This record gives sequence, C-alpha cells and structure tokens, in this order.
Amino acid sequence: MRLATLDSLSLKIHSFLLNAGITVDPSVSHAAQVVAYFEQEYGLNLMGFFETEWLNEQLDRDDVSEDFEHARDLLDPVRRKAFDEDLSTLLS
Repeated sequence: MRLATLDSLSLKIHSFLLNAGITVDPSVSHAAQVVAYFEQEYGLNLMGFFETEWLNEQLDRDDVSEDFEHARDLLDPVRRKAFDEDLSTLLS
C-alpha cells in the first residue's frame, strides 16, 4: 500500500471523487482525476481552459512593462514613438 500525504485541496478533491462514486486511483493525481470527471460527466474541455488560465497567469506574472518603461527613458526621443508602437503591438 502506497502512503501519500494529502494537502487540504487534495483531501477535498479526494472526498469529492469518493462522494461522486469514483474509484480513486492512487497512481494518478487527484487533480487529473477530477478534471477527467468533469470532462466525462459534463463534456467540458477543461484542459483548454486550464491552459488558457495558465498562459494568462504567466503573462501577468512576467509583465515586464515597467522594464520597458525604464528602457524607453533611455531611448533617443526621436525613436520613442516607434518603440511605443512596437510595445503596444507586443503587449496587446
């Protein structure tokens, strides 16, 4: 028997799966099992949703707009308009 330490979210997912009548497979993560449950039960494409959410979080976390603002201050004033246009295209 494999022993696993579960955090509170894992415990909630584990309990949810058991209450939903799902046999919990200890070799598969609880998160993967709950995603599979909602995809099978409701026909949802959760992985696409999670990928989009993950990408948005990464973009928010890696927001470098302040770095660009500092770099803009170092530019020759003649080049700032083109820099602003490039940055607007990149970050929108």
